Amino acid sequence: MPGNWLKAATREVFRWYLRKFPLRDGKAFWYELLQAHLSPARRYATVRLDPGFQMKLDLADPEQRKIYFYGHYHERYEARLVQSLLAEREVFWDIGANVGYFTLVAAATLKGRGQVVAFEPGQAAFARLQENVALNTFPNLAAFPMAVAAAAGEARLYRAADIADTGASLYLAAQSQAAYEVCRTVDLDHFSREQGLPDPELIKMDVEGAELAALQGAANLLARARPLLLLEMEEKNLTAAGASKGMIQELLRPLGYRAAFLRKGRWRLTDEVYAATGRNLFWFDPALPGHRELARRLPVSGSY
Repeated sequence: MPGNWLKAATREVFRWYLRKFPLRDGKAFWYELLQAHLSPARRYATVRLDPGFQMKLDLADPEQRKIYFYGHYHERYEARLVQSLLAEREVFWDIGANVGYFTLVAAATLKGRGQVVAFEPGQAAFARLQENVALNTFPNLAAFPMAVAAAAGEARLYRAADIADTGASLYLAAQSQAAYEVCRTVDLDHFSREQGLPDPELIKMDVEGAELAALQGAANLLARARPLLLLEMEEKNLTAAGASKGMIQELLRPLGYRAAFLRKGRWRLTDEVYAATGRNLFWFDPALPGHRELARRLPVSGSY
């Protein structure tokens, strides 16, 4: 018992250090050294996270274990982008929501006065998404258990077998994803009209290589609503899907969109996505005054 008490106390001090200590240097080293020893014995832990909501986290999942210790997801700059760009009464779509971190970041930012729409095809991940939504009191939040693609139908979703896999993909991109399940696919142009969904001001899309297909299925929506876009564009996943960063740029450029990427914590404009570092790119149309104003709010550096 004394050992358990000491371990629990040490764990809470360590979590405070990772969450609150102002200097970041050394945190990754100490995390890798101590996290296995200090993790709770139980698999699941429900905690309140820094953005202002609760989540039930699966500590067997390395990504969720990091959230447990750090108090936020490692894509903190992308989360801040969502918080900076959304205003009350606006609409956020989370395409590839997994267990709901960005869904809940948006809901907490909107304070129940806008609407959040989440899509997650993985059965385990969607069940956990629903649990995490239920832990909070945010209204105007709708979640759909389906994959966003170029057309409606069915597809195989490849995944790891025992967790709500953040890398689950419609394309077999990793040897670890040997298991699969069949999921429903929808295209946003038809599905949003059928469901009467309000047009989004901001779309976050992380669909492990299916980004081009999902955007192709939203061509009318993009032309009409002109939402801001936060897209994961990881080359290995796009290649597995027969796509590329350049193909996404060719799709979005005629609509006026330009891309910005993260470098040392700052968003930087680029005219060539192959030169962009990092996985996630922010897309906006500088010709639209509203987009230009929001890009300056981030800020995005560069000439636009």
